[in-house]
Amino acid sequence: MSKILAIDLGTTYLKMMLYDRDSGTYEVRRFDLPLRREPVGRLELSTDAFADVLLRGFMDLRNHAAVGLADVEAITFATQTNSFVLLDADHRPLTPLILWPDVRAAELESEVQKRCGFPEFSAATGVPQLNRQFMAAKLLWLQRHDPNLFKQTAKLCLIGDYLTYLLTGRHVTEAGTAGLTGLVDVHRCRWWSVMLERFDLNASWLPAIARAGADLGVIAPAAARRFGLPESCRCVVGCLDQYAGAIGTGSVEPGMISETTGTVLATVQCTDRFTAQPGPAVFQGPAFREGLYWRMTFGDVSANYLEWYRNQLPDRPDFAQLAALAARTEPGAAGLKLRTDVGMTRPEEVLQGLTADHTRGQAVRCIFEAVARALGEQVAALCGGKPPGEIRCAGGGARSDAWLQIKADLLGATMTATECSEPTSLGAVILAEASLRGTDVPQVARQWVRLKPPHHPR
Repeated sequence: MSKILAIDLGTTYLKMMLYDRDSGTYEVRRFDLPLRREPVGRLELSTDAFADVLLRGFMDLRNHAAVGLADVEAITFATQTNSFVLLDADHRPLTPLILWPDVRAAELESEVQKRCGFPEFSAATGVPQLNRQFMAAKLLWLQRHDPNLFKQTAKLCLIGDYLTYLLTGRHVTEAGTAGLTGLVDVHRCRWWSVMLERFDLNASWLPAIARAGADLGVIAPAAARRFGLPESCRCVVGCLDQYAGAIGTGSVEPGMISETTGTVLATVQCTDRFTAQPGPAVFQGPAFREGLYWRMTFGDVSANYLEWYRNQLPDRPDFAQLAALAARTEPGAAGLKLRTDVGMTRPEEVLQGLTADHTRGQAVRCIFEAVARALGEQVAALCGGKPPGEIRCAGGGARSDAWLQIKADLLGATMTATECSEPTSLGAVILAEASLRGTDVPQVARQWVRLKPPHHPR
């Protein structure tokens, strides 16, 4: 029995999946990350804290998993992007990990947009426009506020690159993850000198770019000793978490679409065509093989509203109870409308038309329908208004049959969830398995992705 270990580098947590290659069974551990949020607007994670959480995760699996870590064949990851750290020539961190939601560069947003406001930008990078949350904006802020920092900088690592560096000592990034910085020519999978010049960035700082699923060889002996992994364990390049989720639902052939209803709502399409003008909210980036791209759009009308509503209730019912109430509620939610322009304030403000006569089921139905409509808009943006026959579903929203049926009914498309409760981690595992076997990702996905009964539109 051999295993693959996948690490999901979330913004607020780190998750580890230990996957048995023979039986398809898995164990999952989740660990909160000790984030720093001061001064207001910043979001950071110290590199020491990051390493400590990693070590705690490895120790937990080594001590409590069924057979520990002795038979881990490969390690890989799913990651966020635009979260980064700067290192000096001795490989010591000069900054904490500065995470993508950090908005310290808000004052520079208009200047950042001017620097990418030329016709070739989106066609080369696949990114519609940069804003304050992109790594380039925060690098510009650091240049302005701490110019001596850049004199000491020798390496720049995205958070997934930093994990790879800790494991292997190699300075490597994944093409799709790097592509979403807006600094990469996504057709050639290389850093784009035009954007590096516009942001005064030194090309020598930047990692080599590899496609998802690339085998980096065995991990460093020091990392094997530190984390309790076998010295024969190989490190396989993972990918962006949303792209991993698409792989974990089996959406790996051109034209297939997946959606994730979690903290954000994201829709991803696998395609063999790069669109020159896909729309202002559509991102495009390189997938796991040459000639294949991911097309993605996302928004913040998602399961976060369901969590917000649940937290307003004195008894804090579980999500399954609320979903059951929504399933018994008539479409239209008795006229309630979800307002997404007022923030998550009081229910009376967010749920337009709410009265004492409205039920919990109607409130939840309102949220379910609003998210389904937002999903419809995302799918239309990716598909040019032509709905697909099937959408594969992931995230917490995929656990609710009621929500899946509402999406199917409103979009006129079949919604299919997976049996695996962790499709993002599974997607990373599939990349590693394809690398170990020397086969292609779709072949492994067809064997390993198991689907639940579909929800057809009524």
